[in-house]
Amino acid sequence: MIFSKEELSEIFNQHVSCDINDICLNSKEAKRGDLFIALKGEKVDGHNFVEQALSNGASLALVEQGNFDKSIKVESSYEGLVKLAEYNVSKTNAKYVGVTGSIGKTTTKNMIHHILSAQLEKDVYVTKGNFNSQIGLPVCAATMQRNTKIGVFEMGMSSFGNIKKLIHIIPPRVSVITKVCEAHLEFFNCIWDIAKAKSEIFETEIPQEAAIIPADSPYADFLKNKAIKDDVKKVYSFGLPNTDAFITSDNCKDNHHEIIAEILGEKIQYSVFGNEACVQNSLPSLLAAHFISGISLRQLAEAVSSFRSMDRGNVIRLKNRDITIIDDSYNACPTSMRAAIKSLSEYAGGRKILVIGDMLELGTNAVYYHENLSATIDKFGIDLVFACGELSKRLFDNLQQSRQGAWCEDSRVLATVVAENVRDSDCVLVKGSHSMKMNVVTDFLKNNIG
Repeated sequence: MIFSKEELSEIFNQHVSCDINDICLNSKEAKRGDLFIALKGEKVDGHNFVEQALSNGASLALVEQGNFDKSIKVESSYEGLVKLAEYNVSKTNAKYVGVTGSIGKTTTKNMIHHILSAQLEKDVYVTKGNFNSQIGLPVCAATMQRNTKIGVFEMGMSSFGNIKKLIHIIPPRVSVITKVCEAHLEFFNCIWDIAKAKSEIFETEIPQEAAIIPADSPYADFLKNKAIKDDVKKVYSFGLPNTDAFITSDNCKDNHHEIIAEILGEKIQYSVFGNEACVQNSLPSLLAAHFISGISLRQLAEAVSSFRSMDRGNVIRLKNRDITIIDDSYNACPTSMRAAIKSLSEYAGGRKILVIGDMLELGTNAVYYHENLSATIDKFGIDLVFACGELSKRLFDNLQQSRQGAWCEDSRVLATVVAENVRDSDCVLVKGSHSMKMNVVTDFLKNNIG
């Protein structure tokens, strides 16, 4: 049970006759004990699916309109969800880490959770998947266990004010900004605006203990000054020599990194499995975990070696063919794409193959960002490129002919073409925005060429 009938009656100031065990937004997934929240979206109105949710087993529905036997009626279903989140948070004594950034926030959030859980076991909560939105975060906050000691929350945004609303629900004691770059530029005039929107994470009513920012960002000074203005007690930076946390040595072989880092003046040795971005993400992860828990850096660093990024940069070995697939199909922007291409170039063995889908939400400069990737491909000596999507065709047409594998309209067709052309000992990077469904390529390769 997450809310008793007495608590629901108090929250919504009306009589509620049953407890609920979980929150559901999709009527098809409704089960016994759920509260189905009928949200009104731009394209879909959840009120059209209330009957289906109740027939599937949901105990209650939170609605704005209609007459349903088992419902709580409110002016705004969304604000009702927020009320549930705020009430649940008020019943915990947890301290929170808030993680935002254009790229790297999900991996960093998961790494912080992983290394804290190794020490604190069940007392640490983390947002599931990429539930970082105006809807996803309140769902996580409302369903978080009340015995949570530390909560690690990812915070996404697509406009000014988004993060400010999220920190009102989950006020971080420690905040992390992983990187500021072109991701979601479609929603902003420039990257400078993205930096300003991300900096809202510092604006909690109670001043934060620590803020952790990327030293290599052109906006580092702005972020630091904004944090100080918002009364954050201490601002730490990472990534460049002589900052609070930086890599002094990286001995890498096949995505396994033996790291020596200097963090808060200490030499810390640990291992990282993953690409170069994962190595960099380990720095703010260790800092945040240390400040929120008080556990020593050396003790926390021991757990980094067992961390695996499950949904991005995942390395798959097809041993029968000695083929390596780097599945980075979850998301893409120019900065993360360049980093992934660099990592691909560092693999030993056969040909380096890039399978790319469109990078979306880049605004008016989308064509430029795609065409300009040809220079990165040349620089790092990628042997062959397969592409899908209209924007990626602009990149494909810009490549030297010797590097042109094939272009297809969608990922399903491209998957078969790549499978026909891959050879033993090749290393294949698959990357693109999530809606391009580049995971289809990864799945096809795993199932058909192993």
